[in-house]
Amino acid sequence: MAQVKPLRLKAQKSKARAIHHEFSADAVRAVVDTGVFHLDGFYDYLVPLELDQEVVPGVRMLVPFANRTLEAIAVERVSASGLKVLKSIDSLIAPFPLLSKEVLDLIFECAKRWASHPYDLIKSAVPPRAPSAEKGLEAKASQVVVTKKSARSVYYQFSPGEDEYHSLCAMAIKASKTGGVLVLVPDERDVDAFLISLVNNFDDVKVARLDSSLTRTQRYAEYLSVAAGDVRIVIGTRSAVFAPIHNLQTIFIHRETSESFYEVRTPGWNARDVALIRCANEGVSLVVTGYSPSAEVARLIENKRISVSLRKEKLNATAFTQQMGELLPNRIFPEIREALRKGAVLFLTPRKGYAAAMTCSKCRNEALCNCGGKLFKKSARSAPQCALCSKEYVSWKCTWCGGDKPHLLGRGSERFAQELGRAFPNIPIISSEGDHILEEVAPRSSMVIATPGAVPKLQGGYSAVVVLEANRYFAQVDLRAHERARAQIFHAASRVSPKGKVLIVIDSTNPISASLSRWSPSILSMRDLKDREEAGFPPYFRAIEILADRDESILFSNGFKKSILEGRLPSSTKVLGPALTTDDNAKIILLASLSDSPKLVEFVHEFARKRSVGKKSALKFRVDPYALT
Repeated sequence: MAQVKPLRLKAQKSKARAIHHEFSADAVRAVVDTGVFHLDGFYDYLVPLELDQEVVPGVRMLVPFANRTLEAIAVERVSASGLKVLKSIDSLIAPFPLLSKEVLDLIFECAKRWASHPYDLIKSAVPPRAPSAEKGLEAKASQVVVTKKSARSVYYQFSPGEDEYHSLCAMAIKASKTGGVLVLVPDERDVDAFLISLVNNFDDVKVARLDSSLTRTQRYAEYLSVAAGDVRIVIGTRSAVFAPIHNLQTIFIHRETSESFYEVRTPGWNARDVALIRCANEGVSLVVTGYSPSAEVARLIENKRISVSLRKEKLNATAFTQQMGELLPNRIFPEIREALRKGAVLFLTPRKGYAAAMTCSKCRNEALCNCGGKLFKKSARSAPQCALCSKEYVSWKCTWCGGDKPHLLGRGSERFAQELGRAFPNIPIISSEGDHILEEVAPRSSMVIATPGAVPKLQGGYSAVVVLEANRYFAQVDLRAHERARAQIFHAASRVSPKGKVLIVIDSTNPISASLSRWSPSILSMRDLKDREEAGFPPYFRAIEILADRDESILFSNGFKKSILEGRLPSSTKVLGPALTTDDNAKIILLASLSDSPKLVEFVHEFARKRSVGKKSALKFRVDPYALT
């Protein structure tokens, strides 16, 4: 038996901090990653003389804060004379600036706009550090000549049959001849599509990519090349809106209605509004591209702050009304058969899966899990499954009457495929949804069933585009339902061939068919804006959503109402709720007119700061969330 060596304690010596005896006459003002909500101000530090030339705005440093050493970003140099006794910075993390003065100003304005700590935005702006990407890089003075800018704001609507990424690439390359270009797209698939189109259709153009598909080292290296001024075109997802592009001239936002442009983490900013602020601050041109604008952009178009660039187009669009809840009305069958003889037909479905919910076919009692979640079916052969805990019920029985035959509600794409296969036998069925998204399909007679955002391309276009159960797109409960429905239906309809037809299963009274026929989403967007203005909702009002436990939410609501009466909140403020979200939580929505919104945001920000000072639980809130429900 081997002998066990005795344990030895290893003595660790603390690293002695280098003592600097000489300091520059100018201190550095910095924002520090304190991790504490109310410690969001600026802090001044002495600069050792040997680091005097390297400490410039935007450089990343390590500084002493209380009894810790924290990361900080230099904001500006200030005179050290007259300031109180200061601590000295410890070291530089890297000798080159990661943020320009313009981006720093943007971050501080956005922190105020979204009532947040500036460093939360800095973490979104600057990718995590990868030291290996810094090897060989040196600080260098920018040699970029800033040209005179003639800023403009345009909404560019794609035409039916137009290759959106080819057009976007062409516009970006043209804009890059006058200066830096930033292209913002919803997700990684869009970044890939842009780069593929660039490689296939244009000469070699150096482009930096900023999105989460890259490794940590790759993303940081790409960011450093942008900060150094080595590229003119940057393509990325929402966080790229803060990219420190030299001589930035144009920002493109592609399909800005996407929820992907809204930051999930606190403070919940969105790329569209950040881009609008940046364009205003730096005199940069803004080009919004898509098929139907968001309510915010539609309002700017109505106010003539954004011009519209579009070609007059006409589509053959027809509405078909369901009589008894059937999948396809009788009148639509001849149209689909004729289209299938000519080529592929696209069927746009509202949701993926098989059935979104279940009831008992005998007593109509809703099928629920023991945990309270709703049961649904992923496929025809799968067992009912809980939407919350994922528990499967292989031998399901109704808890009320004991019946074992479920009645399926809310058709999904797989059930649509099953019913369409019966209606049009011997026709190949191709699905594109969820984790199985097709980029392109072959030009042959087939039925392509796709969910929104997963519509594959077809060379020459589809012989017909059928929008199934279109009422469901508009019947969502959140405030963005109509905006989202317009964008999804227009996007799918754009894939129709020049002589193809768009067939919409919807009430004939809905104006979507007339809007598609004229290729003009303004028919619907202006109507939506009028309804929002009359109801006092965004974009005419600013919204703040606050989440709290049930008991505390009642105190909050009463406190907000009292603040309105006392004049501490604007008189235009409306308090909605509290409304229960779960068993223990509730939400409150505060609304105020745009003119009064700065005072509302400031009030909530100060309320959150006071809770932080009092060491209470952090206030959970979002300024201008994606949707109000």
